[in-house]
Amino acid sequence: MGSKYQGLPDIDTAQDIFETPDEPDALLRPADNDFEEDDRVIPKSNSDNIDSTGLPGRKRVEKVFGRGIRRKDPSDLSFRPRLPPLSRHTLSSDEDDDEDEVQPKLRESATSRLRRLKAELADLENEINAQPQASSSRTIPEEGKRKSVLPPKQPLDLISELSGLKDRLGKLDVDGLPLKEQAEIGNSGWNERLSSLNGKQTIHREDGNANLNTHVRDVSLGEIDKRLATLEDTLGPAGEGLYQNGPIIPILSKHSQLLSLLTQPRQLDAISRRIKLLLVDLDRATTASKRSPAIHQGSTETSSTISLSTNEYDNLQQLFGLINRLDTYLPILQPLLIRLKSLNDLHNEVGTIADSLKRLKATEKDESGEIKQLEEILSKLNSGLDTAVAGIMKNWESTENRIKSLEDRLGQLEK
Repeated sequence: MGSKYQGLPDIDTAQDIFETPDEPDALLRPADNDFEEDDRVIPKSNSDNIDSTGLPGRKRVEKVFGRGIRRKDPSDLSFRPRLPPLSRHTLSSDEDDDEDEVQPKLRESATSRLRRLKAELADLENEINAQPQASSSRTIPEEGKRKSVLPPKQPLDLISELSGLKDRLGKLDVDGLPLKEQAEIGNSGWNERLSSLNGKQTIHREDGNANLNTHVRDVSLGEIDKRLATLEDTLGPAGEGLYQNGPIIPILSKHSQLLSLLTQPRQLDAISRRIKLLLVDLDRATTASKRSPAIHQGSTETSSTISLSTNEYDNLQQLFGLINRLDTYLPILQPLLIRLKSLNDLHNEVGTIADSLKRLKATEKDESGEIKQLEEILSKLNSGLDTAVAGIMKNWESTENRIKSLEDRLGQLEK
């Protein structure tokens, strides 16, 4: 058995049939950054049929072939604000670090936009008028083609559309704009460009802005006054010959309260019940009025038997005269009540002020009595101090005399 497998290679040490030689580590090692420059060094292969040179960088290609850079045709120039070019989605690389900074965009005001639109419309009109009309041969259908089922397209008159747009833009008034934008209109070159295109001279407007502003204010104030007058006429009590409307705010609050009450179903039920009761009372009154004439005669006799004194009769006549006089003041009663309520509050405040003044007067009297007492005490203290000072001076003089006599005696004893 051993001679049978003697010529075969050992499994542990011999090379496998399908095993290939190892590649160098430089080829198998992945790059640290997958998005490195395109012109990095690539290892060369042994085959002569393969081009092992690297591709040039993206910026070099754009510089050489001028990709994305086109010179503009002067006939295609327009004064429209062009959008920034769409930036390609490029990956982060070392070549993109030195890109130019984006300039800050200037905001376009409404006046300059209006002038720009007018100028562009004039340019479009000139271009359309300058273009030759399309030949009629295009309209003839070619042979062999099937006719279209759709209705023929109506030709669009661009000149009429542009003139309509121009008229609509001309209707826009620039006088209502603020002063800054009006100054921009004078300084901008769109006005001169429009005048050169239309063959007209520039017209400098010198309108009185102050007069226009005052007119606008007067109009707005007049509208506000009209609205307030209509509100007061609808809400306030109307008087005859006099402006007797009350204040709007309490009337509005009262109306809102009444509306809130009317919107509640309970209040509506209560009102309906009261109306039913009133109707019942009215029916009773009508039935009572249809009684027999004998009852009416008896009631008249009983009423006629009532006798009034002269004083009572005079008082009743005075009251009837007052009622006739009060009829003219009925529409003023509501504002009068409101004024009286406000005056009542003021009267209460004045009463509190009077009480405080009385208290102040009482305190002033008490303080004046205390001040008098203090003055008397001070006068007594002054007199006591004067007598004390006089006694102290006398004592001091007597002590000085005694000291002098003692000094004389001491001098005599020393001798």
